Amino acid sequence: METLFQISLHIKTPSGFETYGTFDLGYDRLQATEIFNQLKGTPDISPHSVLYMNLSAIRDGIPLPMEIRHCTLEDIAHNARIITRDVFKNRAL
Repeated sequence: METLFQISLHIKTPSGFETYGTFDLGYDRLQATEIFNQLKGTPDISPHSVLYMNLSAIRDGIPLPMEIRHCTLEDIAHNARIITRDVFKNRAL
């Protein structure tokens, strides 16, 4: 079975962090990593973190986290544009 790469968006709620969106990047690890490396944010955890994005490899339905970016709202908006642009470019060509 192939490994799917995915970026998940998470938001802090009173009950903890919840996933509120995902981007499927496809099955190419190099392309997924290149997209994620362009994203704004920091891998450093802060007690004030409210939003984060993580890159995961999905194998047999089980997400295996690879990298994380704690983000501001502006970072999320910027990152969504980058992800959408690159996914479109990679799939359209």
